[in-house]
Amino acid sequence: MISTMRLRWLMLAMVMLAFVPVALAPVPGFVDMPSHMARHHVLANIGHVPALARYFAVHWQWIGNLGADLPSVLLTPLLGSERATVLVAALLAPLMVAGMFALSYAAHGRVSASAFVALPFAMHQAWMWGFLNYCMGTALALLVAAWIYARRREKAWQQLLLVVLALTVWTAHMASWAILLILAAGNELGVLKGWRGLWPAIRRNLVLLAPIVPLLAWRSGAQDAAGGFHYVDFLDTKLVIFASTLRGTDKAVDLALLAAVIAASALTLLWAGGRHIEPRLRISGMLLVAAAIAAPTTILNAWGTDVRTAPIALLVLVLAITPPARPERERIIVALGAALFLARVGTVTYDWVKRGRVLEQRLTMLGAVPTGSHVGFLWNSAACEFTWKLIPDDKLGSYALVRRDAYVNTLFMVDNAKLMTIRDTVLATRWSGGTQDVPPLCPQNRPDRALLEAKVAGMRADGFDAVWISGIAPADLPPLPGFAVAKRAGGDTLLLRRGRTGPCKAGAGCAGTAAPP
Repeated sequence: MISTMRLRWLMLAMVMLAFVPVALAPVPGFVDMPSHMARHHVLANIGHVPALARYFAVHWQWIGNLGADLPSVLLTPLLGSERATVLVAALLAPLMVAGMFALSYAAHGRVSASAFVALPFAMHQAWMWGFLNYCMGTALALLVAAWIYARRREKAWQQLLLVVLALTVWTAHMASWAILLILAAGNELGVLKGWRGLWPAIRRNLVLLAPIVPLLAWRSGAQDAAGGFHYVDFLDTKLVIFASTLRGTDKAVDLALLAAVIAASALTLLWAGGRHIEPRLRISGMLLVAAAIAAPTTILNAWGTDVRTAPIALLVLVLAITPPARPERERIIVALGAALFLARVGTVTYDWVKRGRVLEQRLTMLGAVPTGSHVGFLWNSAACEFTWKLIPDDKLGSYALVRRDAYVNTLFMVDNAKLMTIRDTVLATRWSGGTQDVPPLCPQNRPDRALLEAKVAGMRADGFDAVWISGIAPADLPPLPGFAVAKRAGGDTLLLRRGRTGPCKAGAGCAGTAAPP
């Protein structure tokens, strides 16, 4: 067995290592983070930025989707909205690692070597997508579950505290609360002796259902209370969600790392002592697998329910493996797990730093954007085939709101979970999240010039001051009447409406101010 002091230092090192990708990347590579950041900017600054108040209205309400929103908004006065969101996002993986260690300790009586093997799942596909609220909620769910697994009595103050903790997890994200309920169910089913123990087990955990009250209050006011349940290619999808749990940077690298984690888990199971698998975590993991398989792709207007659940299911199943019986084997497994996590951190960091430098250069386009203007962002992915790599390129335009207080059409507005709404009905119905996409013509795999022209014409008609076109080389751009080039950088072109000037300075890649027609 590894000495307690050495194990603690190693655990601390793993927690600190989880900060590295976000800390080193010039622009973090979370797919959805730019739009989260834009929302945080509006929520925190609408009271003293007239341009934001002109475009948006804020409706604070208690919903199950605030995990990163609340701390980011609270930190904005100290750090600014951009740094606040990055800091909160940087905390997600370290909190997940801490939750995994805590749950392992609570279940096994000490941190098992299997907890180290599970570490790569701290940076799972949903984390790479930038589901910030969900990731915060899930990390909290693991920490609360660890307390539930470790407690031996049901004192009144503990039950009251559990109500507060359940409400906290639900407030972070409703799906994370569901994960907490499944972990609590596994905790009881793993030690259940017979039917007579069923009601006492239910009674002990009834307080975890406290979030039903705010849930019903929230959904009762929803315009579409059902929210829609949608399955997409059921069989293929369910196979993919487990195979792609580490999707993010490079397909071959990510799949190889997943295979290595599975192989290390098999070795850990082979060397495990005692009963080999802790029953409470085993049942919880199996329930989570069933939930991922049964869950629709879209539920309550939120995409990726099964995508979010699958990596947590695998994580819990790996955590269930008991410590090796022989100390030298435990040291090998711990070292192997730490090496796998280092590989995950290294590949993500390398990709994000390399990509982040490009994104940082592309964001210099915002220097030519007039403050408080209407900005249309158009993104061409330039690929007809499925792309494994997850990148924030199609949400990059959201930085126009964060840095220039401009309205931009990349803001995703989830029905019935809107803390802010768009005041202008034309912008709300015609130019919200998703309208930035300009898919290429397939199978030619070239820009759709007709669609591009139509979208720019629509933006001109609806009063947009600037159009930022990304992913299309200047030579491939068609004539776009009404706009003149203000700045170019690589595959990015910023157009300003003729007669509108921006703060672009000579020598900064500008084409001068837009000339009048």
